[in-house]
Amino acid sequence: SEDWGQYEAVNRKFAQATLEELESSLDPWILVQDYHFALVPRMIKEKRPDSRVALFWHIPWPNPESFGICPWQREILQGMLGADLIGFHVQFHCNNFLETVDRALESRIDWENFTVERDNHLTQVRPFPISIASPFPASFLRPLNGGLKKGLLRELGVQGEYLGVGVDRIDYTKGLRERFLGIERFLEKYPVYQGMFTFVELGAPSRTHIKEYRDLLAQVESEAERINWRFQTKEWKPIVFLKRHHSHKEIAPFYEAADLCLVTSLHDGMNLVAKEFIGAKADDSGVLILSQFTGAARELKDALIVNPYDTEQMAEAIRAALEMDPAEKRARMQRMREGVKERNVYRWAGDLISCLGQIRLSSIPPLGIRAPNGIARPDRLPSG
Repeated sequence: SEDWGQYEAVNRKFAQATLEELESSLDPWILVQDYHFALVPRMIKEKRPDSRVALFWHIPWPNPESFGICPWQREILQGMLGADLIGFHVQFHCNNFLETVDRALESRIDWENFTVERDNHLTQVRPFPISIASPFPASFLRPLNGGLKKGLLRELGVQGEYLGVGVDRIDYTKGLRERFLGIERFLEKYPVYQGMFTFVELGAPSRTHIKEYRDLLAQVESEAERINWRFQTKEWKPIVFLKRHHSHKEIAPFYEAADLCLVTSLHDGMNLVAKEFIGAKADDSGVLILSQFTGAARELKDALIVNPYDTEQMAEAIRAALEMDPAEKRARMQRMREGVKERNVYRWAGDLISCLGQIRLSSIPPLGIRAPNGIARPDRLPSG
C-alpha cells in the first residue's frame, strides 16, 4: 500500500505540472508514455475535458487472470481510460486489455470498433507497432569490409570464424540465461563449431540498486563463466559478456559484422534490438533469431522464430543461421529491411497522432460553455 500511495503521488505531481503547462492552451494534445503514468490521463481529463489525451503502453498487456492479481487493477484501468486513445504495440495486447476491462469494470465495449465507453467517455484502443529511424545514420556505420569481424574479435582477445551478437538491458524479461543455454547446447550438438563461433553479449546493467537485479546479473555472469570454462581454449571462448552501457556508435559495428543476432526475450512489447540489427545490415547479410514472445515476431516473419524456453530449438536455429544459403539470407534480410524502412518510428508517431486527431471528443462542454479552468471551447479544432 505504501508503494501504491507513492505511485499515486508521482502521477499527481506529473499531472499537475502538465496542467500548469496547459493553462493558456486551447484544445491541447497530450501524449502520455508507458506504465509509469497510468493514472495521469484521467487526472488531466477531469481538469481539462477539452484536451486530447493519448496513452502509449510500451510493455505487453497480460490476460485478465494475470492482471487480476493486482490489488489496484480498477484504479489503474480507470486512470488509463481517461485517455481518448490507448495504443499498444500489437493487436494481441489490445485484445487482452479489452478483455481485462470487460472483466474488471462496468463499461460498454464495442468489439467491432475497439472502443470502451465508461462514465460518458469513449476510449479507442489501437495497435501502433513502434520502430526505429531506419537505416542507421551513416555516421554510425564503418565501411563494410572483410576485416571488420576479425578486427572486433581480435580486440576482444579471441579468434573465430563466426560472430553472434546480443544487445540487452540485463533484465529478467530478456531471457539471457536461456540464450546462453541455447549456445551451450549448440556447441554440444555441433562440436565442429567449437573454436569457430563466438557470441558477444553487450549487456547494460539495469536497476542495480534492486537486489533482484543484482542477483540476476550474478547468475547470468556465472552461467557465461561456466560455459566458457567448459569449452574455451587458449585463443577462443564461446561467450564474451561485456557488462556496461554502450552507445549506438559502439554497438553498430557488432550489428554490421555479426553472422546472427539472438533476441530471446521471455516477454517483450516490441523489442527494438531486432529492428536495429536489421537497420544496420546494409549489405543484406546476417540472420535474426527472434523469440516468439516479442511484438517484433508478429512483423518480422523472415526471422527464425524460436521459443526461448526450448533449448533444442534455439541450438538448431543457431546452426540453421550459420549454414543458411547466402541467397536465402539476402532475400530474408532484404524483406525485413524493406518492412522496417516502410514502418519506421516516424510512421508510428504519425499514425498515432493522426488517430488522436480524428477522435471526436465526447466530454468537451458545448460551444459557449466554459471548461472548469475558464477557457471557452473554440468553434473549430486545429487542423492536421
